[in-house]
Amino acid sequence: MANRVRGERDIVGKGRGGARDWIAVRLNSLALILLYAWLLVSLMLLLPDVNYAAAREWLRHPLNALMMILLIGLSFWHSKYGLKEVIDDYVHSPFPQAACIVALNAFVLFGAGFGIWAVARVALAPA
Repeated sequence: MANRVRGERDIVGKGRGGARDWIAVRLNSLALILLYAWLLVSLMLLLPDVNYAAAREWLRHPLNALMMILLIGLSFWHSKYGLKEVIDDYVHSPFPQAACIVALNAFVLFGAGFGIWAVARVALAPA
């Protein structure tokens, strides 16, 4: 009986855990809405001058740096998930699909890492 169920499950394909992914993307979207609202309010109301020195001082505050790191990380994760769906839907051959996913993961990892490094560098730089 277990083999039969496992066999039917293998025939169904990769579509496991769809509800969990759907909920995660919706929660990620909600978090991004809140983080972008925070960013807009912070930049419009709390930053009198929009120049490098003022932005650097603003980013040195630990809460602002943490929120910016969260914004960068969640934005890249959200874009990765959306682009992976596009790749899954439109790239049908196994090798190009795998190559696209590897390139996407590398781009997301590099981009998020660079963004987080830049924020940390500014936030932790000596005055």
